[in-house]
Order: sequence, then structure tokens, then C-alpha cells
Amino acid sequence: MGKTWGVGPIQIVREQHIARDHYAIIEGAKIVQLCEKAGLPEQIDLVETKATYKLMPGMIDQHIHGMSGADVMDGTESSLNTISKALAKHGVTSFLATTMTAALNQIEHALRTIADTGSSVEGAKIVGIHLEGPFINPIQKGAQSDQYIIKPSAEIFEKLNSSSQKQIKLITFAAELDEGKKLASYLKNNDIVASIGHSNAKYAETKVLLEQQLIQNATHFCNGMRSIHHREPGLQVALLQSDSKLEIIADGIHLDPDMIRFIFETIGEDRMILISDSMRATELVDGIYDLGGQQVRVENGLCKLVESDALAGSTLNLNKARKNMKEWLQLSDLTLAKLTATNSAKLLGLYEHKGSIEIGKDADFYIINEQEDVVMTVSEGKVIFEHLKGESK
Repeated sequence: MGKTWGVGPIQIVREQHIARDHYAIIEGAKIVQLCEKAGLPEQIDLVETKATYKLMPGMIDQHIHGMSGADVMDGTESSLNTISKALAKHGVTSFLATTMTAALNQIEHALRTIADTGSSVEGAKIVGIHLEGPFINPIQKGAQSDQYIIKPSAEIFEKLNSSSQKQIKLITFAAELDEGKKLASYLKNNDIVASIGHSNAKYAETKVLLEQQLIQNATHFCNGMRSIHHREPGLQVALLQSDSKLEIIADGIHLDPDMIRFIFETIGEDRMILISDSMRATELVDGIYDLGGQQVRVENGLCKLVESDALAGSTLNLNKARKNMKEWLQLSDLTLAKLTATNSAKLLGLYEHKGSIEIGKDADFYIINEQEDVVMTVSEGKVIFEHLKGESK
């Protein structure tokens, strides 16, 4: 059953409303009660907070390559653990370990490492794998190495998924290169999220894919995609007109804040998903870093390949992305919870247990102070980050 404890008084950000001066009661890995002070169980261990603090649903980062000097493609348990613990500091409780285009044996090694050791990480939980590449379009390769790009293949994907012990939850691929739509059909039949990205698809072919429900997500929307043109709208316009989810890197570099505003006003709060797309330089000093075997120059948050000047991931974290969106668009905490947790949980099939604060769901949440900084993160009832000590209650 596990330990029973509580936290409060605090503002609990639920899906439809904010419960003020409330307490969250946790038993084992689950939330078992949300109540006012009068409803508290007797003799309970209580973490006291300020009533001005907020308890938000744990963030889900479905697109992250690395942090704090570590990268998923390192293929080591140590690197996965470093990323996991770094994420916890920023309110992330779940993530998809994200790979890159590389030699197939290198990808397979990274996938096997995640499958064999990923459950032992100490911070945010690895809830699956995001396979970004190698099935992408060389024209829109971005920071992916064209040396290892291959055409979409259901057979090769099945082999990779087998190496991961079928933990691939989402794949980024250039769907326009998928001959006979074999890979897309395979993904649909096996409940794996198909995300179009690093793609040069035209408007009409993207519309067909969307109408046949072969695409559910767009990888780092606008980046690594055919540009919008008045005579060929391209995949971006088709995606805006659809019901697919759109990943957004809200760092002010990958997308101008006014472009993000336009996208949000077009699609609404139920389709946007904030991601970090962060790489190993996140939290570290400026300099030259490795990303998928390529050299990246990091300067003032801008990450570019040394050899081509292409954008190469970010040094963003999701709490910074959330704060940016609050500042740029004046979004409510209810909406921000959707963009950082609920929408991704629904896309990835995790919503029954994660993505919102509800009785019976996993105790996945983070607490922010008046400055919007994370002071505690809890994953499945376990405190994985705490900076409450020394703060006045």
C-alpha cells in the first residue's frame, strides 16, 4: 500500500478549476484524497506549504534528447539517470527518451539500454521512447546526420521496436516517403503515435494522411518542415487545419512568440504540446557539444551545428517554456497544465493514470512558488526533487 502523506495548504490546479487552500493526500503511488483542512486524516505526515504556492500536474516531455552533459544516444544507464534527475528539477515527472538518426546498430544499442535499465532511473520516469529518425527526408534533415537517413520501412521499424522491447511510443518520420503507407499503417495497427517531422510533404499528400488518420502529431511544428507558400501551402497549413497535436519549442528561438500566438489562436488549447527538444548542453556553460555525433556550438541558448549553422535542439527546460508561454500569451494555469501534461498524456495513452490531478491517478505533480520556480517534484508518490527547505512556510 505504501506510505500515506499529504501536502498543503496549496492551490491545486485541476482540469476544470483551481482548488484553493486544499491538501493533496498521497498513498503509495496514488492520489487518494483532495480536501480542505477539516477533511485531513488524523496523524498524517504533512509537508506544509504556503497557500500561495501551486500544485500542478507533473509535466511530460515527449521530445528530449539530453541534459546536464548526458544524451540518450550515449546508450548508458548513467546518462539516462542524469537526464531523469535533471528533468525532475524542472517539474517533469515523465518523459520519452528520444533518439536521433544514426547507424542502426547504434540506435539499437540505445534502445536496448533504455529497455533494460530505463526503469531504474531516480528522477522523472521514462514512459517510453520517441524514435526521431532515421526515416526522415534529407531535404529537411535539420541537425540529423544525412549519412544514416533511410526511407521509411515497416520491417526495419519492427526490428528497432523489438530491440526496445516494444517501448517505442512515438516515431517521427517523413510520411511522404512512406511507399504504400506501409509504415504508417503498421503504426496505426499497433497504437504507436505517428508524428510527421523532418518532412517536405506537400499540402495535398498531408491532407490524405490526416484524413486516413495515419498522422496524430507534428514534431517540433514549423521546424524541419516545408515552408508555407501561397501557391503550395505545404504540410504546415494542412496540420493547422487538422485535429492533430502540434509540438512547440517555446524558447523564442525556434519560433517567434507572435508565431506561437498565431498557432495557439488557430488550434486552441487542446492540441498544443510544449516540448524541450533539449540536448546535452542544457544547464551547462556555452561551448561546443556533441549531438548525434555532430558538433554543436551553444551560445546564449542558441544551438547550431558547427558545419552547417542548422538549429540543433535547444537548452530549454519545460518550466521555462511554461513561464515563457504565460508571459507571452497570458495563459491561465489551467491552460498551461494542458500544454505541459494533459495533451501529451492523452496522445500517448497515459491519461488514465497521468496528465491531471485526480483522485485515483498517479501522484505525479510539481509545486511552484510565487516566482513560478519549482520547489518540489513528485513522481508516483516519490519526492524526486525538493527545494522547500529554508523557505518560510
